[in-house]
Amino acid sequence: MLKQLTVLIGCVFTLAAHADLKPDVLECDAKRATRNAAMQATVGVSGGCDMGKASDNARDDVRDNVNDHVDDAKDNLPDLEREHDRARGRDRD
Repeated sequence: MLKQLTVLIGCVFTLAAHADLKPDVLECDAKRATRNAAMQATVGVSGGCDMGKASDNARDDVRDNVNDHVDDAKDNLPDLEREHDRARGRDRD
């Protein structure tokens, strides 16, 4: 019984460690796509990451970054308008 419990606990810790590594393994970037292309050329087997997926991920990352900056700018717009009015001598308060 103790041996089975020890094996079960070991499996749980192994799965927990694997779950932490999984996002890093699944991320498709240019480095992984290049490595997969080289493996395909030499061995004939490659992973699921190719340049198309890598460019899609890069494009999505850029789009998210731009949208974050636009949202931040919209959030700061009322503060900038108040500062502009104060500098011109027109208080809206």
